[in-house]
Amino acid sequence: MGRTHCKFLEPRLYPTLDPTLNSSYSIFMKKRCSLPKVDLLKYVRNDEITPMKIDNNYFKNIMQLKGSLKLDNALYLDNRTKVYVEKFAQDNNYFFSQFVEAISIISEYKVLTGSEGEIRRNCKWVN
Repeated sequence: MGRTHCKFLEPRLYPTLDPTLNSSYSIFMKKRCSLPKVDLLKYVRNDEITPMKIDNNYFKNIMQLKGSLKLDNALYLDNRTKVYVEKFAQDNNYFFSQFVEAISIISEYKVLTGSEGEIRRNCKWVN
C-alpha cells in the first residue's frame, strides 16, 4: 500500500505526458520510472512527504495534481468528488473519522465463518 509500481505509471509518462499530471511531480516520477524499459520492481510512493503514515496528505497531493494514478487526480477534477477531496485535505480529523467508518464497513462485508475461510499464515498464499 502507499505505492504504485512503474509499470502502471508508464502510460501517464510515455510517450507523451498526461496533461492531468503536475509537471514537477512528473519529473520525479520519470526519475524513478525511466525508459527505455521500465523496471517492473521499481515504484513511486503515493505520498512523498509522509509515505509510511496514514494521514490526509494524499488528498493535499491530489489537489496539486500529484496523484500517481490517473484515477487519483480524477477525484479532484470531477465536481462530484472534488468537495470530498477538499474536505479531507483541510481536516485531518474528518479524514480519520471517515477512514475508520470505511474500514469498519469493509471489515464486516461478507465475513467468512466456520469452515468457509481460513486465517492465512502468509497473506499472499493459501495455507
